[in-house]
Amino acid sequence: MISRHYLDAPFGWLGGLLRRESERRRYQASPYAWLFQPYLGNELVALACFAHHGVMSVAAVTLRQHQLLTSRAWVAALSEGVRDSGAAERRHQLLYNVETTLPLNVESLRSLVEFIGNRPVIGWQLEQRLAPLEQQLRCHLGFGLPNARVDVTKLHQRHLRRLHPQAEQVDELAQALACWQVPSQAPQRALEDATASALLYLRLQRNEVDAVS
Repeated sequence: MISRHYLDAPFGWLGGLLRRESERRRYQASPYAWLFQPYLGNELVALACFAHHGVMSVAAVTLRQHQLLTSRAWVAALSEGVRDSGAAERRHQLLYNVETTLPLNVESLRSLVEFIGNRPVIGWQLEQRLAPLEQQLRCHLGFGLPNARVDVTKLHQRHLRRLHPQAEQVDELAQALACWQVPSQAPQRALEDATASALLYLRLQRNEVDAVS
């Protein structure tokens, strides 16, 4: 399902491996121990995260055998409940089409990481998008996502450089979707963003297979 050379180390390379092993040992007797175990299945989780003004909209959707399980997606706005957060929550509902708002606490973050599990994660500008989520996970749970991951932005850029070395690199998901003729709707919205990055990943993976054959 996922080519191993697409996987980026979760925290960097050698330092990341050491950190992951340290956290694995630290949590081996906890309910989170299974999150640090290698994943042996064929599913991925596409993630999107938008954060500002004390609210973070997150969407996670499972990709299984080229099928996106959007009806079972995890989608919510997580609110810190700070002063005047109501306006920020309404803004997230409008911008990112997120209807459910949960308090940003241990319970909601545990629900999210249990949904993601130890499956590899993919997404557009993944490290940048996940930075606020990683910060909150470390604050509330004590660890960041240990999952192997694929930044679809870097994957897109590698494919574009190979086929069109002189092409201008783009950082917008909508432009990348248009470049590879991937149909999608409103990728700025949380679930649509995660779904679009998954569709783009599948398109680029198909390019790789075609190039080898």
